[in-house]
Amino acid sequence: MVRPKKFDTKKSSDIDTRPFYLMIIFPKDNEKVTVQKGMFIFQNVGQFGVKTITTTLMQKFFSNIFGLTLKCNTIAPDLFVRKVIRKDNIKKLLMIKNVKSNDIADNISVGYGSEIREISNLCFNKTMWSKIMDRIRFVAGGKYNLFEFEQQQYDNLKVIVDIGGRNRTINLHNLENLSIIEGIPDDIRMADGHPNLPMLIEYFQKVATEYLKEMVLHIS
Repeated sequence: MVRPKKFDTKKSSDIDTRPFYLMIIFPKDNEKVTVQKGMFIFQNVGQFGVKTITTTLMQKFFSNIFGLTLKCNTIAPDLFVRKVIRKDNIKKLLMIKNVKSNDIADNISVGYGSEIREISNLCFNKTMWSKIMDRIRFVAGGKYNLFEFEQQQYDNLKVIVDIGGRNRTINLHNLENLSIIEGIPDDIRMADGHPNLPMLIEYFQKVATEYLKEMVLHIS
């Protein structure tokens, strides 16, 4: 954890620091698999980003102390889509169409409105699911900006999937910078608003296990 300096010792030239939590998860090796990949879970600190500077410093630390090369990358979009979005766990499609007015005066500034179409209780046969997945993978890979469904084109696509018995919403645009936000349950928060650390660790161990099961067990 990064700890802030006391207020009375801080100089005007000092950079503000804020405490945050970082959890690193590596699955255990077994008889068949030697694990070389793990997962980082970063705490969001308001508008502040901690991922870049933290991974840079960790790479230097592992190199200088252990002589190891640590690589930190986001998951390839196509790999992520194939592993996490499946016919048996997809719950909803949220398709967003940017709506423009026919009146030129309404289009002077950026944007006018949006139309959201929600499809739930999904049931696809094998052929239709294959077609839907092809379109999802094109969108997720940045190869095609529009998602086509029932001869309608949408500017943005989100999917809601069941992971570990809980619904997660994944925005399929800009997956190269994939960031999945996990909320902290209210019963973990203490009176001052900070999380109870033992309960937080237990909770995110459970969350990480849910993701790892999806990522590892369902690849074909």
